[in-house]
Amino acid sequence: MKKLRCFSCWFLIMLLLLLSAAVSAAEKPLVEIDIYSINDFHGHLRAEGTDPGISCLSATVNALMKQNPTGSLLLGGGDMFSGTIDANEYQGMTSVMAMNRMPFAANVAGNHIFDYPLDVIKKQASAAQFPLLSANILAVETGKVAEPFQPYSLLTRNGLTIGVVGLTTGETKTKVSQANLKGLKILPPEQVAQQYINEVRSKGADIVVLLTHIGSVQGDGSNVEGEIVPVLQKLHGFDAVVTAHSHLCVSGTVAGVPVVQAGCYGEAVGRIHLLYSRAEKKVVAASTRVYKLADLPRLQDAAMEKLLEPIFKDVDAKYNTVLAVNQQLLTNDRNDASMVGDYFMDLLQSGFKADVALYNGGAVRDVLPAGTVTARTLIKIFPFDSTLYVGEVKGSDLRQVFEHGLGNAAISRLRFAGVQVTADVSKPEGQRISRLVLADGSAVVDDKYYKVVSNDFMFSGGDGFGSLKNARNLRDCGKDKVFFSFALRSFKTINYSADSRLQLIGRGEKNG
Repeated sequence: MKKLRCFSCWFLIMLLLLLSAAVSAAEKPLVEIDIYSINDFHGHLRAEGTDPGISCLSATVNALMKQNPTGSLLLGGGDMFSGTIDANEYQGMTSVMAMNRMPFAANVAGNHIFDYPLDVIKKQASAAQFPLLSANILAVETGKVAEPFQPYSLLTRNGLTIGVVGLTTGETKTKVSQANLKGLKILPPEQVAQQYINEVRSKGADIVVLLTHIGSVQGDGSNVEGEIVPVLQKLHGFDAVVTAHSHLCVSGTVAGVPVVQAGCYGEAVGRIHLLYSRAEKKVVAASTRVYKLADLPRLQDAAMEKLLEPIFKDVDAKYNTVLAVNQQLLTNDRNDASMVGDYFMDLLQSGFKADVALYNGGAVRDVLPAGTVTARTLIKIFPFDSTLYVGEVKGSDLRQVFEHGLGNAAISRLRFAGVQVTADVSKPEGQRISRLVLADGSAVVDDKYYKVVSNDFMFSGGDGFGSLKNARNLRDCGKDKVFFSFALRSFKTINYSADSRLQLIGRGEKNG
């Protein structure tokens, strides 16, 4: 009985303290709100190389949020679930599980959410303890926001109501597998954003945050540039913007509104600090900052480490099989030369006896270090679940692939084998290619068909490679990593040097 009375007293004291804190916050004329954000994490759960890992990220976020415990919220800027073997092996669920242990209040759908089909996305959303937002992903059948996405979320911090509206880049239409977009429609974000800004205001939102997976770039000083700017110029009534997609650190403003982006892979945490006046019923001051974890004390979340340890062990046991030995580092720059891309395109072209091998540059994600090459190494380079196809492509359509894939700032550089190419990247698309010659020295002829091997993403028109949709006699050749694993085991040793398959004019350089 005495223990019961003690517990009742303790509970009453805690309740009074909480009520007192709430009343105190409600009475303050100026209220501080801190919006923390992480974007483009891409499943980099493990600490390795320059990646701090989710344990360090979690502990750092917790330490930052303790500075304003009742006025802070953590938002995900999208592309959080997929991108590494630790995440992809479990269809992104390991990332969801880790994010559940952190205080994420919401996450926006990025383009890479569609690395998975919709039924898997629904399972991810069901497992997540935070809403998956996107106001501009609609179901074709109903014309409404598609399940499991929500257009916005209403949160409460320090006695204020915060409306968080989710927006996804329009580039999603061309940057994902078209099969995974079946039944969905991606609207330009500015077409629907104002509707939901108004709606959350009508429901009592004191502060409106646009949580976007839309790219931004740091301009001069605090000026922000990039894809997000024309979107914001068509909107009003919002107080803060979280951006993503361009993998850059951004801390600045657009027309006086604070904008942040926190790099990628968990390397940084974005923060928008808002000062809200109850008297004026608006945000009266704002500041932005990006915390780079490399510049902060190294903290660790022991509980998170314990949670993921058996997962890492299972992945390593399955994927640490040695496939080959590499003699020297093969570099990779998504927007420039890629020895990795060239090497694997050579494997594809020779393996399928094709005239030409093609791959979108964004599918080749890492370098190939010197030393042993394991299945895990291979998946770091090719993290996406791509299927190989062989088909016949008309010469004119093949030429258009190179016109679009070289010198195009909107996408990563095209990877290829089987042809010698000269391109003037200072010229507009359609006028860039001056030389397109096969390995036997013959020029590519417009009305002739050529055997081409590529992935499902490119043959479905991904990244704007629409001319490949005209290919005939397409044949499914299985998963790319199955082929690459077989090829590496066969050769056992990699001793590759760059060649001169690509000659660029307009930048004064040659690239292998």
